[in-house]
This record gives sequence, structure tokens and C-alpha cells, in this order.
Amino acid sequence: MESIALWQGLTLCGIVSWIFISSCLNVTQKLRNLVQPWVSHHVITGTPIILQIQKYQHGFLDALFSGLSCVVSVPFYTAFLPLLFWSGHGKLARQMTLLMAFCDYSGNCIKDVVSAPRPSCPPVKRMTATKDEEENALEYGLPSSHTLNTICLSGYLLHYVLSYTPNQDASLKFAGFSIFCLIVCLTGLGRIYLGMHSVIDIIAGLAIGFAILAFWLSVHDYVDSFIVSGQNVMTFWVVLSFLLLFAYPTPELPTPSFEFHAAFTGVAFGIVSNHSPN
Repeated sequence: MESIALWQGLTLCGIVSWIFISSCLNVTQKLRNLVQPWVSHHVITGTPIILQIQKYQHGFLDALFSGLSCVVSVPFYTAFLPLLFWSGHGKLARQMTLLMAFCDYSGNCIKDVVSAPRPSCPPVKRMTATKDEEENALEYGLPSSHTLNTICLSGYLLHYVLSYTPNQDASLKFAGFSIFCLIVCLTGLGRIYLGMHSVIDIIAGLAIGFAILAFWLSVHDYVDSFIVSGQNVMTFWVVLSFLLLFAYPTPELPTPSFEFHAAFTGVAFGIVSNHSPN
């Protein structure tokens, strides 16, 4: 009990300390001044690559890449995550909801710290087929949230399927990893094709996505065990949720990123409160 209270207290105190230090030292602005010019330069120099890819514009590709973009959008979450609960896969649903909340917070924090532009339109043609895509276009560019979320969502789903599939053989694993790689590659290519991201945004999304997935796979069992049977779960999660709101960085210009994070934090809190013993 004392060890549980200790790590919870240290976690919350660490976040409070970060809020205070980052505010006093203006850490966000200093990081932005350091990184933003470099990223903006690569966005500009990457424009010819985007224009070259968009030369192959076709109605089929428009539909394909727009459809893939919807796979990690808010409407998709709204339909997919409840289906996991209703189908009886409670642990998978909990983990994917919390993972998506973590991805959303991490990705949007980096977006608003760097505050790097998306590809200039024109000359790049930006294709937004849905209202959700139009809202996404109001956010900053780096990293690509769609690429990041695709890696984490499909990667964790693949891990779950392989973990609970008896009598696995090499062909099943190869097929699973092939599909995973294909989806990730098509999603990244699609974001460039649609004019939503530059190459540097995709590379950053890939790197951060794999880092988050690796981290989550190392802690997901502990997180689920804490939520289902831990001590002080609700108190800890309430304080954590509020502190994360205050810890969120201020972007150079207002964007909808903070609203998206706040909404997903509420969803995550609902999941935790429904399964928490206290």
C-alpha cells in the first residue's frame, strides 16, 4: 500500500514540478525556437516531393487515401472502440482507448510545442474529404498524428491477436506483420498525397509512433492491472487528468488540438471509472 501511494505521489509531484519549471523558464518557447526553424526548412524543401506524388492524382487514389485517413479519425474511434466492449473484448477495448488517449496527448503536445506549418497550399493541393479532415488541417504539422496513431492502433491490435492465438505458425505472423506494414506505409503515403503532411512530418510520426508502441507494450499489463484492481485509482486518475490539462503546452497560434485532447481525456476517465474498484 505504501509503495503504491509512493509511486502515485511521485508521479503527480513530477508533473506539478514540470508545470512550474516549464512556466518559469518558458521551456515551450525555447524548445520551439530551437526546433521550429529546422522543421519549417524541411517542410519547404520537401514541397517538390509532394508535388511529384500529386502528379499521379486519380479518383481511385483519392478515395483510397481519404478512406485510410478515416481509419484513425474521431468518427472511427466512436464506432470501433464501443464495438470492442460489446463483443466482449473488455481488456483490448480498455487498452486501446487508453493507448489512443496517450497517443493523442503525446502527438498533440509535440505538434503545439514545435508549431511547424503544414505544406503550403498552394502550390500543394490539399484534399479534405470530410469535416474531420478540415479540422485536422487547422492543427500544426509535425508529427503526423494519422501515421503515429496507425502504428499504435494496428500494432497493438496485432500484438493482441498474436498473443491470444493458439498454435501460431510463421505464416500467420508474416501475414500479420505484412498487413501492418502495408497499412502504415499506405497511411503515411496517403497523408503526403492528400497534401496534409510533408515527408518530415511522416518520418517524425513513424519514429514517435514506434517509440510509444514499444513503451506501451512494456507497461500495458501493469496499467490494466492497476485500473482493474489497484488502490486509489479514481483519486489518482482525477488528479492526473487535471494536471495533464495544465501541463499541455501553449501553441504559437490557437489550434483545436487541446480540445481533442480534453475530449479524449474525458473518454479515458470514463473507461477508468467504469472498471475501477475504488
